[in-house]
Amino acid sequence: SVNDKIKKIKLDKLVSEMNFLETELKYQKTIAETAVPDFNLEVTKELERRGASRPPTQKAPPNRAQRRAAKKASKGTSKIFKQIAKKIHPDKLSKQGDPDEKDKKEKFLEATEAKDEDNSLKLYSIALELGLSSIELEKEDIEHFEGQISKVKKDIVSLTTSWVYVWGTQDSEEMKQSIIKNFVDLMTETDDKQSNSE
Repeated sequence: SVNDKIKKIKLDKLVSEMNFLETELKYQKTIAETAVPDFNLEVTKELERRGASRPPTQKAPPNRAQRRAAKKASKGTSKIFKQIAKKIHPDKLSKQGDPDEKDKKEKFLEATEAKDEDNSLKLYSIALELGLSSIELEKEDIEHFEGQISKVKKDIVSLTTSWVYVWGTQDSEEMKQSIIKNFVDLMTETDDKQSNSE
């Protein structure tokens, strides 16, 4: 039917958009994570120049274990993951002697990570790659997909406007130093306000 075709096109669009955004977020996180140690060092130096001793507050984004602990898979995510597991669970593959066992195990690990992150859209994409096109999606599932895309977009904006990211993407040493000074000004201003309110 026409509605099914439109739904399929919309899902394909959402999957493509999410794949792009996840790649973009991974790229931006790598930039930020790489900049954190040097940023913290420069902040510490600036604090020492001013005679202050507060440790830097910029941290690397949470790792996989921290993200996993913070989330629980939704009903839609669990439903898709179960269908994937039925097809490529490592225990099942080893019993069958599947020639693509290694690739499917990697895909299963990818699916497990997506489940742990409650990323039903990534799971749906994996399911399509595996030929599991009979997954019945409800309106709530599509809304969940759209919510996931919106969250990733917000994560990208939040990351790319962070002090450490902006500092790490500067070519000019003068600009980097200005960012460090402004950051330390903000830190010490916040400390002064907290001290005065106590």
